[in-house]
Amino acid sequence: MASQTTVYAGAFANQAWASDKAMIATGNASVTAQVTLAGQPNNSTDTIYSAPIVIPANNTKYIYVGVGNELSIIGSNSTATEVGTASSANSGVWNI
Repeated sequence: MASQTTVYAGAFANQAWASDKAMIATGNASVTAQVTLAGQPNNSTDTIYSAPIVIPANNTKYIYVGVGNELSIIGSNSTATEVGTASSANSGVWNI
């Protein structure tokens, strides 16, 4: 059976991720990306990056998201693709 890749287009918020990494490709405008820990114990303040990641226009960048964590993209004219395996399991899940 062939694997299926999930691709998201444009801006979105708090999308639960099913693989370790994201490939973010931009068009004629830059976008910013941020990853929130699964479970969001403090809502959007529990992020794995200290500042949003800026992906310049007409560029492709791979970032770590982690299975179960949530990716948000601000800006349009871009795609975010789930890539890699789900090997991290619940490594990014906040333990309460």
